[in-house]
Amino acid sequence: MGILSVRQIKVLQAVIVAYIHSGEPVGSRTLSRSSAFQLSPATLRNVMADLEDEGFLCQPHTSAGRIPTDQGFRFYVNNLAGMAAVSPAARLHVREHLEIVGGRLEEVLRDGVLTLAQLTPYVGIVSLPDFRQMIIRHIRFVKLHERRILAVVVSVSGAVQNVLFDSDTNLSQDQLNHSSNYLNALLGDLTLSGIKCKVLQEMASDKRGYDELFKQVLALSKSFFAKDPEQQSDVMLDGKLNLLEHPEFADVERMKNIFRAFEEKGSILRILDGALDGEQLRVIIGSESCCEDMRHCSLVTAEYGREDRTLGQIGVIGPTRMDYSRIIPLVNYIADAMSRRLQN
Repeated sequence: MGILSVRQIKVLQAVIVAYIHSGEPVGSRTLSRSSAFQLSPATLRNVMADLEDEGFLCQPHTSAGRIPTDQGFRFYVNNLAGMAAVSPAARLHVREHLEIVGGRLEEVLRDGVLTLAQLTPYVGIVSLPDFRQMIIRHIRFVKLHERRILAVVVSVSGAVQNVLFDSDTNLSQDQLNHSSNYLNALLGDLTLSGIKCKVLQEMASDKRGYDELFKQVLALSKSFFAKDPEQQSDVMLDGKLNLLEHPEFADVERMKNIFRAFEEKGSILRILDGALDGEQLRVIIGSESCCEDMRHCSLVTAEYGREDRTLGQIGVIGPTRMDYSRIIPLVNYIADAMSRRLQN
């Protein structure tokens, strides 16, 4: 790919902006009517042909105008898309529906994804946090049958995870309660892995003299931590019907593929997992997702969490001709609002 001239960049930007707003292929005659160009349709047609040769534009039909490729949209997002300020109406909506006090983690996530679906013509999406990265507030062991035990683990954000495991010894519920109390006294601001390390330090220090209770706790902890909670592989979606408003999704097969990805969720989770690479905000365009069902879509996602850790991603899924200039700042604004609510 060669370096684009100023004229080529100007034409590319004009084609992309026109396509974002109309959803229709853009022809040279349409551009020539714009006051931004003092060029003939023939000259513009040649410039657009050069951009097509470079991979920035394509022609869906022989007699049609041009539309941007994924490469063209990527160039636009990285270099040309000016970021618009979040509108006062959107700020008010976020303040009234998201920046409120309290609520369990699931409620905060649901409010966030619903807010995005209401403020954009796209699908709101949020990934649930990996439970193993959360700060733990409380652990309770419940005897189910002989050595079969249920561990109920509650995070400081209100998320709950149940873990089934088998103990090496047959413990009574009273003994399990004492073990729960001991572990809860260790918690502090620790994740499950942090609690595990703390127990191992206690073992190494021998400060407890290995009394009977401590032996029970160590044996139970060994069995419990051998069965770490699985990652909560799930996402919340809202506003799926918003996609029907866009002409590129009038194709029934294309919509079936996208809705299949929504239902299965695995492909979306893999895309979001790939976005967790330290970037606060990520734009994934078309084929960049490496998901065939989502190749006509773009995702704009931003991290949300607390001051000390990222909990997940929130954003939108829409057509590749997404209004990036408006959506990118809005997604970032809502992610920040969610993080403030979780922090407070």
